Amino acid sequence: MRLSTLSGCLAIAIGLSGCASFKPTREARFINMDAETIRVEYGEEMHDDVLPDGRTFAFKGKIRITLPNGKRVFLYQGLTPTGLLYHSTKRDYSYFEKVPTCWLSHDGELIFEGVYCHDKPPPQKKVLKK
Repeated sequence: MRLSTLSGCLAIAIGLSGCASFKPTREARFINMDAETIRVEYGEEMHDDVLPDGRTFAFKGKIRITLPNGKRVFLYQGLTPTGLLYHSTKRDYSYFEKVPTCWLSHDGELIFEGVYCHDKPPPQKKVLKK
């Protein structure tokens, strides 16, 4: 077996094992003005976030986002003064959530902006009859 084929198989195996171990603890859906939705699954995995000045912070947050086209992206928690910030390891995807709104960007371009979407409609108020 050639070395390039072997290294390719190893890279695929490592990539699949990381995805297979993700166990979400909760999930949420967000909807935008075009009625497109994204699904965000929240889980935990320890990792370090290194800032441009070299400081390192340890986080355990990890999310899996299912985009409107069905593509899934894994993002890791990062440092932010408010809300929740997640980014991909290559930092090409960035997700910011501040209830009830979320923003998702790819390569610095905003690709989704939405609000929290309830899975069930709110309960109807009962009207008392006289």
